Amino acid sequence: MLSHKTLLIAGMLSTSLLGGLVGGALVQSSMSTVLAQGPGAVTTTQVNLVDPDGQLRAVLAGRDERRMASLSFYDTAGQVRSVIGIDEGGIPLVRLFDQAGQSRLSAVVQDGAGLLIVGDEAARSAVLGDLNGNPFLSLFDAGRSRTRLQLAQDGSPSLALFDGDGRQSIAMTVDASQAPLMTFHEQGRVRAAFGVQQQTAVLNMADDERMRLVLGVAEDGNPSISFLNDAGQVVQELPLELPR
Repeated sequence: MLSHKTLLIAGMLSTSLLGGLVGGALVQSSMSTVLAQGPGAVTTTQVNLVDPDGQLRAVLAGRDERRMASLSFYDTAGQVRSVIGIDEGGIPLVRLFDQAGQSRLSAVVQDGAGLLIVGDEAARSAVLGDLNGNPFLSLFDAGRSRTRLQLAQDGSPSLALFDGDGRQSIAMTVDASQAPLMTFHEQGRVRAAFGVQQQTAVLNMADDERMRLVLGVAEDGNPSISFLNDAGQVVQELPLELPR
């Protein structure tokens, strides 16, 4: 007989965590003054670099308008195109902008986590990062994560797809025992799960509260069907012995 425990996939990083980590790292401010020492040192708050025509092309500032120590580069139209800086909390970051001044590529390191953000963060973007030793890739639309690929500490891969409200809709994973699992969700609840457990292919289907039907095919080829009541107990089973 098959085991009737509910097949669930572990929860993953939330969009709010990524949003707070990325957004906070890119806007934090103010840094204590550091004075250069030595006979050849020049101490100043800002250095402006111009081209032979006298046009501003770069600014090295001890504290810029974002209250960061930064090096900013400008194009011939006077638009800032890249910024390398450190905010008041000592967090390093790099940002690259398009001709309209929109950020298209950002990199930041905070609390041992590295993040690379590609695209328009207000529209569609991709975030490649590492949190607590777990690498991940997330695709965002209008600030909401729609797809996330991740590796767990034990090397188990997982892929999650989210609906327009940021709720998980489909999840796929291969756990440490090499068992594959796919779950289907509706409004945050698991409605169906399909996987292989202990050499048995299992399909679980649920109502809005609990699993109600379990279909399986054992390693020896024998299929079975189990019906569960409101308490999660098996009320009827249909084991089938196939002719050999």
